[in-house]
Amino acid sequence: MADLTRSSFVTGALAAGALGIVPSRIRAAGPPAVRIGYLDSFSGPFAVGGIPQRNGAQLALADANRRGDVRWELVYGDDETKPAVGISEARRLVEVEKVDVLVGGASSAVGNAVSAYAQQAGVLYLAVGTHDTAMTGAKANRVCFRQTCSLAMLTTALGAELVRRARRWYFLVADYAFGTDARDRLRTILLAHGGTIAGMDLHPIGTSDFSSYMVKARGSDADAFLLLNGGTDTQNAATAFVQFGLQKRMLAAGVTGENELAAGFPAEELAGSLWGYVWGPDAGGDAEALHRRLAAVADGFPPNWRQYLGYMAVRNLVDRVRACGTTDTATLVHAFEDYRYDAAKAQPGVFRACDHQAAQETYCAEMLPRAKRRDPQEYFGIVSAVGGEFAAGPCTDADSTRAAAIIGGEQVPAREGYAPTRLSLH
Repeated sequence: MADLTRSSFVTGALAAGALGIVPSRIRAAGPPAVRIGYLDSFSGPFAVGGIPQRNGAQLALADANRRGDVRWELVYGDDETKPAVGISEARRLVEVEKVDVLVGGASSAVGNAVSAYAQQAGVLYLAVGTHDTAMTGAKANRVCFRQTCSLAMLTTALGAELVRRARRWYFLVADYAFGTDARDRLRTILLAHGGTIAGMDLHPIGTSDFSSYMVKARGSDADAFLLLNGGTDTQNAATAFVQFGLQKRMLAAGVTGENELAAGFPAEELAGSLWGYVWGPDAGGDAEALHRRLAAVADGFPPNWRQYLGYMAVRNLVDRVRACGTTDTATLVHAFEDYRYDAAKAQPGVFRACDHQAAQETYCAEMLPRAKRRDPQEYFGIVSAVGGEFAAGPCTDADSTRAAAIIGGEQVPAREGYAPTRLSLH
């Protein structure tokens, strides 16, 4: 092989740059770069949540880049709401793109799969909008933290209000981790308060025709109908509920109320329905100010708490990387544990060391009629709140104990072929 002269090296590098190819050993001049692998559902049934989460993440990234001392980058992967695709895309981002961390997730099934891969690969994974309680319970991992409220937290907030208004519940359950976890937790709350189960059905993800389920519910004596699903499944089921006139006979309730979902079903007819709720402009603290910023950049959907989650996840990640001055995974894990942060709510949030859950205020919200909304696209109003530690439960409860045992027993493996980015911030 011919010797590489300085002139041929420069010429080759310039040619490669013109093609968009930059050798990994050549670092651009300027501030250090931190590459965030952003993996979410940009297609599939949960794109209605994944796209707004990305939108909020981009706003937080723009805020971080205004400081100018670090170049923060988002490198995207679409999990298509499929666990196998999520693992494949996570592998590409970590092993090919060499991102420093992984962030994202709307589907619990995808999030749990990516969490397991991240532990194996030794990369920090900050799950944004995945609610299955097992992620910070029986399926916890040392490298994984969760930004959103778990289903245990959401069902605690929703169930406390729902048992005051109805005692005979019909369960419509998406047949995967999110739906079955919500079912089990709400069923426990119902039975503990002397209620009865009026009926129960499982449905596959991506169901378009819910007619058969509504016929069965109509034949029951239920006084509440529970929509324990997400994405387009919630929209299709809520639409069918109204088409069959069930809103005239029973109270509708959903485990997660979201503006971007409500925009796709007959919200006016469902005024008064109850929903588990993560955040809104009436959450207290800096919520109104942040809501205005998110509303200004909403693109193709109403401002919503999915945006909020993407924003908070990236903001918290940036803060932790800056605080410890490195993207080394073990160091970041330690920096997140017991990190207390401004959640843009009446009370701060904290990433608990015991289970890696972000304990934060959690809400039950009511769907508002158009005449009572602060804005036509703001469909919900908070009717009750529970504190973060109460919603998440003590670190001695069953879920957190399982998580703590796993987290305490795992090490952070070294990443093959990866050198952590070091920051020199003053």
